[in-house]
Amino acid sequence: MGQLLGLSLGLLSLWSEPCAAQSVAASYTSCSKSNDIDGKGTYELFGTQGWIFESHEFKANEALTSKTLAALTLMAKAFKARGSHLILVPVPTRAIQAANTVNLTQYPQLRFSAPQYAAAWTTMITQARSTGVFVVDLLPPILKFNPSTRGEEFFYPRDHHWTLSGAETAARQVTAQIQAIAQAQRLELQETPGLLEIVQRGEFIGPLGNHYTQACGTKTEPMKRFQARSTVQGDSLLGEVEPLIGIYGDSFGLTYPDNNYAEPDTNFASMLEATAKLPTINNSVSGSGKTATLAGYLARPESLDHLPPFVVVPFMGGISNNTFDYGQITAALISCSGATRLAKTEQASPSARMLFAASSAAPTLGKSLIHIHTNAPTNYLEVREGRYGDNSALNFEIYRTAAPYYSGSRTDFYSLLSDNKTVSSLVVQLDKQAPISGYVEICSVPDTF
Repeated sequence: MGQLLGLSLGLLSLWSEPCAAQSVAASYTSCSKSNDIDGKGTYELFGTQGWIFESHEFKANEALTSKTLAALTLMAKAFKARGSHLILVPVPTRAIQAANTVNLTQYPQLRFSAPQYAAAWTTMITQARSTGVFVVDLLPPILKFNPSTRGEEFFYPRDHHWTLSGAETAARQVTAQIQAIAQAQRLELQETPGLLEIVQRGEFIGPLGNHYTQACGTKTEPMKRFQARSTVQGDSLLGEVEPLIGIYGDSFGLTYPDNNYAEPDTNFASMLEATAKLPTINNSVSGSGKTATLAGYLARPESLDHLPPFVVVPFMGGISNNTFDYGQITAALISCSGATRLAKTEQASPSARMLFAASSAAPTLGKSLIHIHTNAPTNYLEVREGRYGDNSALNFEIYRTAAPYYSGSRTDFYSLLSDNKTVSSLVVQLDKQAPISGYVEICSVPDTF
């Protein structure tokens, strides 16, 4: 995308009256049933001031592997080739902020150390940034965070998500990253005037509070929640503007539990739009995983046609070593063309399975990708019985794809393939679908990648 020309305009803000800081919450004690809340060994930890944690929140970060770093480097190049910038926003665990409320000597199996967690987190951020991907580090602002005028911590004490104040802090950090990119690349961003409104939206117990009540029979104190809504003014008669920021996260991008799927553009999206003063669209999907939402949306041709210059991906926890998802994203960004197509098989008549057989067994040099198009949407796709020319196996599955909460609106699927190998055959199967038609094509990846 070329440079974005425009002028800087002010942003009006309408705030509700600041709420007094919340009183110190009651402390809760464990009961026998709270030791295995899901039947899978997950248990709850009870801190002072009303904090309740789940044991997985004390899990240490994994170091990024060499394969992950290579995959991130390739993905960064693919975004750059599309004129877009990928900004990852991993969210540290609540334990790093409030572990001091828990007597960890009661849970020796956790082996959690806040200094070790922080050191591992910092190493992960440094590794990821070395690949060319932009990464926002939320650890420093979380560690020095003070309760807001609304009485909120960065995280809810009985829900693992960030509060509106946490989302606001993250939005400021993302805005700083966008401004740094624009300055380094001499982009003039067309800022948009608007209105930000924040109102209290009642109270809620939170999932962990509900778990506690069900397990122990004791109710927890409700927590206040707020809603932010940003309204921008466009230059057209209809007030429409082309988004410059796209959010493709999990529940943190959607700002669950404050909002629902009918209101995706409130809280984090509104705070980011207000602080960056740039029109923003939110395509986050709760429960989708760290980058699965992005992989799903980029596989839709219409999404690539309107890819914003800044792609923001907030998600819970550290950066994943799931190179398959990165390969989906990269392959979708590179896509196929007549110039790069190596082989294609069409399934014109509906069939229970789509069969692919390459017309040539000549070896493929360098990188290649697969694109599968189905004429029936699905949330789950399998590639099975696949073989490369050297008779090695090719099998994978893609599930929980992006759309309004996995409603099955995706018909295109991409993945990178093994380097220097030719696909000789494979079978495509959809989950619980009627017979389908479509096509499978294999394309080379340009040497620039």
